[in-house]
Amino acid sequence: MEDFCRYGKTALITGASSGIGEAFARRCAAAGLNLIIVARRQERLDALAAELSQKHSVQVHAVALDLGREDAGAKLYEEVTSKHLEVDLLINNAGFGVLGEFESNELSRTLGMVDLNCRAVVDLTARFLPGMKGRKRGAVVIVSSVVGAVPAPWFATYAATKSFDLYFGEALYAECRGSGVDVVTVLPGLTKTEF
Repeated sequence: MEDFCRYGKTALITGASSGIGEAFARRCAAAGLNLIIVARRQERLDALAAELSQKHSVQVHAVALDLGREDAGAKLYEEVTSKHLEVDLLINNAGFGVLGEFESNELSRTLGMVDLNCRAVVDLTARFLPGMKGRKRGAVVIVSSVVGAVPAPWFATYAATKSFDLYFGEALYAECRGSGVDVVTVLPGLTKTEF
């Protein structure tokens, strides 16, 4: 994790208010990176921002935003650029899963999961990757899941979204080779989080 500093000064981490995203935020701050932390819960983000900025003497910008919304990528990009920040490390971590028989799950929730787990990853990567390539340094981390590598009955759509993330990340890795930008896809197994 300390090697992430070679990409630049600022990491943008989605889903940073708890779980894996919060762990990424803590490790990046400890390594000396300034942070842009994004999640829906403003109170948690503010508390984490205050703690990390005081403990590690880094700048932490907290942005409360539902990345499942169609306009969220544009809003976040505008927020970041209006503060004249450059994203050197993008950690696409926000996501959720719906468990149960496919047709028994509420359709709007299932589609919301597809929006957050897939569309938001593509949207944010499309907005921040060109700047990294232009600077010839940076990294994109996409948090997939071990279930993205296998069909998962009663978790069908979630597994499919994480399979999308896995293959999207692997394809971008190949596209970015030699550009100075690394792309890594992470496949966590069973992890103790609020998820």
